[in-house]
This record gives sequence, C-alpha cells and structure tokens, in this order.
Amino acid sequence: MSGVSSSDSTKSYVCVLACSGCSAAGELADHTARQLHQMGAARMSCLAGVGGRIPSITATVRSASGILIIDGCPLECGANVLRNAGFTGFKQLKLHELNVRKHDSGAVDEATVARLAEAALRLLNKPLENSPT
Repeated sequence: MSGVSSSDSTKSYVCVLACSGCSAAGELADHTARQLHQMGAARMSCLAGVGGRIPSITATVRSASGILIIDGCPLECGANVLRNAGFTGFKQLKLHELNVRKHDSGAVDEATVARLAEAALRLLNKPLENSPT
C-alpha cells in the first residue's frame, strides 16, 4: 500500500480510527492506529470528532477510500460511533479477538503494537465482507 500524506488530498487513502478507551485495550487501539499512520498505511482521524459530528472530520472520513476502526474491547464503541454517524462498509479490527484484555497493565509495549499493526495490515488487504461489520 502506498504511503499517505496529509498534504496530498488527491490520492486515495484509508482512514483509521481508534476507540482510545480508558483501558490498556483502548491505549493499544490508539497506539496501533498511530503506528499505521506513521507507516503510511492509513491516515488517522478522530473518532470523537465523528461522534461529535464535526464537519471537517466527518468529511475526511467520508472521502477515504476505506475505513478501519480499531476497537479494544468487546463493547465495540468505535464501530457503534461510526454506525450512529451513518457510516457503513468499514473494516473493524477487534483487539479482544487478538487476546488483548482491557485491564492488562503489561500489554502496552512496542512488540504488542507491532503485532496488532500487522493484524491490521492483513485485515486491510482482505476484501470487505458483504455481512454487516
């Protein structure tokens, strides 16, 4: 996947958002999204801005060629925010399905973030399923 640049609006990009909740799982979701952004695999945007219906943020997400939400725990708040804002057809990385636990204080490290970023890249390379996300 080619790199993305915030200054190059003519190229398509995948938008990545993270739940960024108040647990280790939320922190890992945020770090994973930031890693994808730094790698040039996706452009990170603000999930709170989507939930708050901030026009510039929702426009950025809507103009993306694809959307990836990274949810840390089984509550899947990030995917619910997107659905409530009218977004469909996004991909969802569920960290709890990758053995991430909300209150595992030792989970936030570079090796774990790298493992989760690799899982996200594999998901981005899969075609979108016809079933609801």
